[in-house]
Amino acid sequence: MGDKTFAIGNIRPPFHASSLLLRWTENCPWNRCNFCTLYRGGRFRVRSLEEIKADIDVVCYYRDLILERLRDSDPRTVRRMGDISASISREEKHCYYMVLNWIVSDKMKTVFLQDANTMIMKKDQLREALCYLRRKLPQVETVSCYGRADTLARFSAADFRELKEAGLNMIHSGFESGCDQVLALLNKGTRREQEINCGLKIKEAGITYNVFYMPGAGGRALSEKNAQETAAVINAIEPDFLRIRTFVVKPGSPMWELARAGRASAGAAALPADAANTPGAAGAPEAATAQTDTQDAVAAQADTPGAAAASVAALPAFSECSDLEKVREIRSLVAALDERLGTYVISDHIINLLSGVEGFVRSDKEKILSYIDRFLALPQQEQKEFQLARRMCVNVDYDEMALLPENYRDQIRSLVRRADTAEKWEETLRYYLRKYI
Repeated sequence: MGDKTFAIGNIRPPFHASSLLLRWTENCPWNRCNFCTLYRGGRFRVRSLEEIKADIDVVCYYRDLILERLRDSDPRTVRRMGDISASISREEKHCYYMVLNWIVSDKMKTVFLQDANTMIMKKDQLREALCYLRRKLPQVETVSCYGRADTLARFSAADFRELKEAGLNMIHSGFESGCDQVLALLNKGTRREQEINCGLKIKEAGITYNVFYMPGAGGRALSEKNAQETAAVINAIEPDFLRIRTFVVKPGSPMWELARAGRASAGAAALPADAANTPGAAGAPEAATAQTDTQDAVAAQADTPGAAAASVAALPAFSECSDLEKVREIRSLVAALDERLGTYVISDHIINLLSGVEGFVRSDKEKILSYIDRFLALPQQEQKEFQLARRMCVNVDYDEMALLPENYRDQIRSLVRRADTAEKWEETLRYYLRKYI
């Protein structure tokens, strides 16, 4: 059989679970966001055209092999590889199963190009790779990738049209926020001006555009501003999809240190180094003393050249939003969206509390707001039971809790009682949330 492998990265949007994953770049060219640790320690590299084409050839090899085997066997039998070769490497098995899942579950319709910013490839190189992909895999309907706003802003509308003609018809961009102050706090390395610039050109070219938004990314001090200014960016560009990704402070990230300082300045005990593995923490969530300082300091950075590269030491303490405050921020954003937008808002990640935030702004805005309001109006005990169930990865909505077995609900109620202060409660929720990032 020989060495039949192709490069596969670790990160992709949730709805690309069954897509074919092809790694055309490695890691992240920026790799300095204060909230992210996904690519820390990894060296960024654009893979050569020769490597990319060789990977596509291997995919074609497995595609043809699997399709031939499927003619005579069911998918369960085809999963076995022992009759192909007695010595198959672990990497070859991974590639084989990737293509098998793509054929059976996705019907060979979608391809996602990894890693964090595939759009940083030179346009001619990207175009040639796309053309080769489309020629070798003609049945593919959607080819998508991630692209940072600062990278995307360098392309013209004509460039995007050219890439669409070559086969790229969907782009995902992690804006996280449309507020320059929040972007500076996150050390995102992008600006709202770039978000609007690239968004308008991508839409003009007819490429499906997915934008990601992080409620809570600005902390308490900037929560409402994060909602209002992000909504203004969405209103300006009207992306096809607005995908919600609730902000969670990850251990080991620079934001983790800022959040620890925020708890200390608010009068709560600073998080211990091993707090990621310890549910519950003492203290209260209020951080009024840190809010004004945070807003002023981050605003100053946003107006200063080179602010995106500001060191964590120069930033003020970060007061993390509570679970409910993030929900209220989402409500503020949805309320501020223009009712004429054709954008589809969707909460499609387990990290989000309310999975039912979904629909077209144009036709479903009031339905979404009503759904959020019904949750916020629940008695506190019912809210907490649902919050904890959801954070423990139970796939129910807040109006479906009665479907859970009573003994399981009793366990949830017991955990709710044990988190008997506001800070213990929020830290219990964060403990479970951190398992998903």
